[in-house]
Amino acid sequence: MSTTKSTSHATLKNRDTSVMKGIDKHMTSSFTIAGTPYTPAELKALFQSHITAIEASDALRKSLADSVQNVKAVGATVNEAYLLLRGGLITQYGRKANAVLNDFGMEIPKVTGPQTVEAKALAKAKRAATRAARHTMGSVQKKAVTGNVVDVTVTPVMGGAPAPSTAPVTPEPPAGTMTQVS
Repeated sequence: MSTTKSTSHATLKNRDTSVMKGIDKHMTSSFTIAGTPYTPAELKALFQSHITAIEASDALRKSLADSVQNVKAVGATVNEAYLLLRGGLITQYGRKANAVLNDFGMEIPKVTGPQTVEAKALAKAKRAATRAARHTMGSVQKKAVTGNVVDVTVTPVMGGAPAPSTAPVTPEPPAGTMTQVS
């Protein structure tokens, strides 16, 4: 069996419809394909089944796309309602109402407060280690970074004939080629 190239559903439906019209117009007796005899009605039914399968697939694909879009829209609404409900429960029962929030499947808010000196020092050390590992710099540090060019002589160009170069320039062969050394 030969392979077919990937084509759009519309193209396949047009092809199958044209084949069915050709069967109606030119076929009056059975036709053998790959050793299997087909009547004109059977051939038409075969191509029609392909069109029907394509249309069913397209309908399912559209239905899936609509369902996904609906899930996203409903999810956004529900998430907003969840956050507002949680905020309302915390306002009504307080930040320490663990039993009430657990009944709703929610956790109590994380307690934040002043950090100890040790916690601040640890956080500062972690930030410095992360910046060093990632080679990140602030705007002031970036300004301090400058390049140093070594062993380059700059010759000012004056009007007139170009100055002769002191060393001949030999082009390098392209990468991956072999050169003969004498």
